[in-house]
Amino acid sequence: MTANKELLIPIDIKDVKLVDWLVDRSIVNRLWNEECSELRDLLKQVGEEECPLIDIAGEIVSPIHYHNAVKILQALEDSPFGTKNLIGQYNHEYTAKWARIVKLFEKDSTFLADSAKYIIQNVKYDIPLFKKQIARATQIKQDSIKKQGDCSNNINKYQIKYREKCCDIGIVGDHVRSELKNLVGDIPAKISDIAGDIGTLQQALSYYQVFARFLINDPDLEVCPLLFFISQHGNGTVSQYETGTLPTPESDSDSSVEIIEPIETHDNNGCVIVSSEMDNDKDSPISMDISNDIITQDPAPEVESDIDFGIDTIDFGADIDFGDDIIDCGDIDFGDDEIEISVMESGEEQKNELVLDNTTTRNKIIDELYELSAFLTSRRDELSRHSENILSEIPECPPEIQTTQIENVENMVSEVDKPLSKLTNDKMRHLLLLKNSEKYLDRLTDRLQSQLRLCDKMEDSIEEMKQRISEAERTYEDVEPKMKRAIETTKLLKACVETELRKKYKGRPVRIMGDINTL
Repeated sequence: MTANKELLIPIDIKDVKLVDWLVDRSIVNRLWNEECSELRDLLKQVGEEECPLIDIAGEIVSPIHYHNAVKILQALEDSPFGTKNLIGQYNHEYTAKWARIVKLFEKDSTFLADSAKYIIQNVKYDIPLFKKQIARATQIKQDSIKKQGDCSNNINKYQIKYREKCCDIGIVGDHVRSELKNLVGDIPAKISDIAGDIGTLQQALSYYQVFARFLINDPDLEVCPLLFFISQHGNGTVSQYETGTLPTPESDSDSSVEIIEPIETHDNNGCVIVSSEMDNDKDSPISMDISNDIITQDPAPEVESDIDFGIDTIDFGADIDFGDDIIDCGDIDFGDDEIEISVMESGEEQKNELVLDNTTTRNKIIDELYELSAFLTSRRDELSRHSENILSEIPECPPEIQTTQIENVENMVSEVDKPLSKLTNDKMRHLLLLKNSEKYLDRLTDRLQSQLRLCDKMEDSIEEMKQRISEAERTYEDVEPKMKRAIETTKLLKACVETELRKKYKGRPVRIMGDINTL
C-alpha cells in the first residue's frame, strides 16, 4: 500500500534545472555534451546535404533534436530511400546517416539531456527574446501610426495658420514675395482712406479742445495739432504742417540757386559794375561799386598788340583787393544761359513727405488718436454714471459741453476708432514696414514660409514613420513564426521528457514546472 501511494506522488522538476536534475540522478552522463562530437558532426553534414525526400525537407531546420530526427528517419524508411540489405543496413547513405544520428541520441539517454538543454534555452532565452522583439515591433508600429496621424494633423494646422497669416496681411500665399511687393502699391489708397476718416473727427476734436481749455482755463491751448491739421487740410506735407503755409509753384524752386553770367560795365568814374538780368526785369541790375577801394587810374603805356581788350584806360595796379564778393568768370562758357543747381537741405526730403507717410508724424498721429479715444471713452463713462452733467452746473461751462449727450460721445468714439484701428492693425503695420525696408520683406517672407517648411518637415516625418511601420511589420513577420515554432517545440520536448521519465520511474507522474507552463 505504501509503495502504491508513492507511485501516485508526482515528481516536480524546475524547467531551468532540468539538465542538473538528470545528471544528479545519473540518468545521463555528466560529460554527455563532450561525448557528442560525432553526433554534432553528423547533424552538420545532413544539414548541408540536400534531402532526397521533398516531403521532409522542411523538417530539417536548426536546431535538430531527437524527436524530429526520429520523425525524419521514419519518413525516410517509408520511402524508397529506406530499403535495407541482407545484413540490415540501409542501402541509401543519407538514410544511414539519420539512423546513426538517432542511435547516438538514444545512447546513454543523451536525447533526454539534449531535450532538456533545448527546453532551458527556449524558456530562458529564445522565447523571451522573441516576445520582446514582437512587443517592440508592435509598439513601434503603434507609435508610428499615432505619430503619423499627429503629423497629418499638424500639416493641416500649419497650412491653416499659414493661410490665416496671409489673409491677415492681404495676400493669397501662392507667391509670397511678389504678392508682398504688390501690396506696397495699396498704401496710397489706404492712407487716403485714413485721412478721410480723420477728416470726420472735427466735432470730436473741437469737443476735446473746448473741454481741455475749459478745465485748464487756457483759451489758447492746442490739442492734437496733427489731427486738426489733417481734418482741415487733408494729408498735407510735413513742411506744410510745420510752416503753416500751402505749397506754391514758387516754393518749389526755393531750394535752387540760379547762376547767371555776369555782365561787366563801367560808370562815369571808370569803376567796374557787375550786373545781371533777373528774369524779365532788366532795370534791376546787381552792381558792385568798387570805387571805395582806392583805385589809381594812371594812363597805361601803349602796347602794340593785335589783341584789343576793349579797356585801355584802366590800370588796376598790383595790390588791388577786389574783396570776396567779386566773381571772375573769365572766358568760361557755361553752355545754357540759365543754370539751376538744386541744393537739398538736410531733412528736406522728410519735410516733403506727407504727414501720414512720415514715420515721425504718423507715430504722433497715432498717439493723438489714442489720446482722443481715451478722453472720449472717459467722458462716455462719466456720462453713463451720472444722469446729469455735473459740469453743466458751473455757470462758465461752455454750451458745447452742456449740450453734448452720451449718444454723441459714443458716436465720436466710434469715429475715432475707425482710423485708429486702420493705422494700428497688423496689415497696415506690415505694409508700412514693407515700404520702408527691403530686409523686412525678406524677414516677413521667411517668417511666412517657415510654416510651409514645417509642413515639409511633417511630410518627411510621415515618410519616416511609414518606413518604421514597414520595418516593424517585417520584424513581426520574421520573428512570429520563429516564436511559434520554439513554443511548439518546447511543449513537444516537455511532453516527451515527461513521458520518458515516467517510464524510468515505473509510471510515476513527472511534471516540469516553471515558466514553460505559461508559454
